[in-house]
Amino acid sequence: MSTRQTTGRGLSATEAFVGLVDYGLFSEKLPPCFTSEGLSGQVPQSLQSVTTETNPKKLWKLFAQASHDYIRHDVLRDSNVPRPLGVPHPESHLAQCLAIQRTWTNIKSHCARPGQPVSRVFVRKMSGNRVFQMNYKGPERFTNTEADLRSMTGAAYVAHTDISSCFPSIYTHSVPWALHGVLKAKKDRWGLTHGNILDRATQGTRHGQTNGLLIGPQTSNVVAEILLTKVDQAVLSKGYSNYVRYIDDYTFYAKTRDEAEGFLRELALELRKFELSLNPRKTGVLSMPRPLDDDWVRELNSSPLASMRGTIGIGPPRALLDLALKLAREVDAYRVLNYAIKMVPSRLNLGARRLFVRHVVNLALRYPYLAPILEEHLFRKHRYEGIEALIQEFANELLLTGSKRLYPDAVCQALYFSFEYKFALPALDDAVGYAIVSMEDCLSTVLLSAYARSHGLTPTRRRIRRRVDQLRLFPSQEQDRQWLLLYQLSQPKTLRAAGQPFLADLKSSGFQFLNV
Repeated sequence: MSTRQTTGRGLSATEAFVGLVDYGLFSEKLPPCFTSEGLSGQVPQSLQSVTTETNPKKLWKLFAQASHDYIRHDVLRDSNVPRPLGVPHPESHLAQCLAIQRTWTNIKSHCARPGQPVSRVFVRKMSGNRVFQMNYKGPERFTNTEADLRSMTGAAYVAHTDISSCFPSIYTHSVPWALHGVLKAKKDRWGLTHGNILDRATQGTRHGQTNGLLIGPQTSNVVAEILLTKVDQAVLSKGYSNYVRYIDDYTFYAKTRDEAEGFLRELALELRKFELSLNPRKTGVLSMPRPLDDDWVRELNSSPLASMRGTIGIGPPRALLDLALKLAREVDAYRVLNYAIKMVPSRLNLGARRLFVRHVVNLALRYPYLAPILEEHLFRKHRYEGIEALIQEFANELLLTGSKRLYPDAVCQALYFSFEYKFALPALDDAVGYAIVSMEDCLSTVLLSAYARSHGLTPTRRRIRRRVDQLRLFPSQEQDRQWLLLYQLSQPKTLRAAGQPFLADLKSSGFQFLNV
């Protein structure tokens, strides 16, 4: 891993802090109406000394006071199987980001130590709103492809693997192990080392738990890179240099099968030192030559649509979707559909646009994991007069699907579309509203509350209000799991009385996490 790849061309500690706070609290898998932009300007006086405190006991006390539980929210993967995301409490998120800011120079130095770049994940300043982003498909993709071709030279085998449940399996105490060495770190559990600071701050995002990183916040990517960079250093030192890593996904090119097997063995041994393990279902050795892209990618890219010029009728995009469905069933991975939808250019004629949008909408109702990409890659890209009626129809059906099948992310997407395109959802009566509230999902309930207020669903509003009134009586850990709902529907005085002083002060400042 190189400094260029990992730290975004000399990104400063302040830039890293602002980017992580303002654009890294909510996962990109969530609707864009959830935002923390501007939160970096709301650091309370009680947390400001995180970057300067030299007394370990005082610093650990600060982290303990900022420790909170987090919001749970499931999003669908391409197999329609939920993946758990976490949204940290803003106070614990700020504390962790301040810890990263304090140790940023050390993080950059640590992640730059492998002389040979291995990790394809890098942090960079963006030109848009999200100024700080973990990414492996940026401007370096052509350089990376060239590097892959060089790695294949003379290779007869390729080994593929990834880490089993990577983020949920990471042990926060392994951060100081990675930065300072296991023996030194275990001897100095209470000293003011950079590893201990990051360890304590990271525990605070999960109410003091030492097992697991939240999936969603960008801070988790930074912490994971610290550990996996240390593993890279060890594997490289054993002579296995011909490999790349995409987050926790490894590819190694070998001259012999024994060399490929040796790489997997050494990688597994190094991961074991950090209590991590390889995923046996995704671990294997294949003979070379192999294509740079998966077979389904090459087959989609070789479709006639990819080389067509001028205005396009419905035939080619329809054929592409049919091919994508066939390939998706063959490889049991419906991300193929995601890829195909993004491939279709905006040069469709009016009739083709209408039919293509309808076709994709029908697919998204069958595979709701597609919903998050539709606004950018379908509704805006292939916009036509009157498309709002179809979006309304789609959102209405998506809402029903989400409420019946317990897909909170589908409910959130449907409600987001209703705000973004300014329409009502005919199916959303008080009975459906009650079904959504009964899911006890914080984010969908927050959006439902905003919808009910603007569309006069009084019984639904009352149910949500009763839910919030109950939350205020719960212990703080239970409140933290619904912190955004509590924040949206409570006044500062009420939040303070409920034992949420940070949220009370933030609410008094007028800060908003929801933009609808």
